[in-house]
Amino acid sequence: MTLYYMKIRTILIILFVILLPFILNLWNGYLKPAQSGKFKELDCSTISNSLNPYVNDIIHIAQNHGNKSTSGAVEGYKITRGTIKEKLQVFNLIDEYVSKIRNDKTKPADCKNEQYCWFLRLYNKSGHYIDWHFDNNFTGGKRKTYVCNIYTSECNTSHLMTKDRNDKVKINESKAGKGVIYNGSDVKHSVSKQQNGCTRISLIIPLYENDSVTPLGWFRRIARNISDSVLKL
Repeated sequence: MTLYYMKIRTILIILFVILLPFILNLWNGYLKPAQSGKFKELDCSTISNSLNPYVNDIIHIAQNHGNKSTSGAVEGYKITRGTIKEKLQVFNLIDEYVSKIRNDKTKPADCKNEQYCWFLRLYNKSGHYIDWHFDNNFTGGKRKTYVCNIYTSECNTSHLMTKDRNDKVKINESKAGKGVIYNGSDVKHSVSKQQNGCTRISLIIPLYENDSVTPLGWFRRIARNISDSVLKL
């Protein structure tokens, strides 16, 4: 009997260790209380203007090759750097722009180690939105999120929303050439619902004080990749 319980306990410990990175990602990504609602606006018209001639190409590739959720692409389409490199001629324009970004001692991650060192999102269907969440940080240093609005149609209703610790919601209107930067690990944020016939394309760039992943962060990143692969987010 003792041996039986020892086996059960060992199995439970192994299951807990396996599930721990997923649990931490769930807590840090969705369940923990909001800490701050602060963000800073930046001008990103240079890259927005450079990519404007390729908007239709970006939309086409996003809809045909972008990742989407299994529940009908409610979160829009996400195009990773790897897909853009393979499918779009604008890759070099974006990659060069991203490589030069610096903010408060933070910079983009090494794209050789992080598949989401930068990516594009397309919101162009009725109901496209992203629910309230935080951006997971797998490093031991500070992490910020830089969002540049590459293109927005006049009827666009897809906007960044933030929530502070008192649950006060602030809406930041999305316009082409307008960017925002915030600490995504502290700022609980979401994207409001898009309406039919309208479009928004955004460039998202995580910025790190030190992009070296901690040992626990390494397992959490694997869990993130598994979740993205299974759920196709």
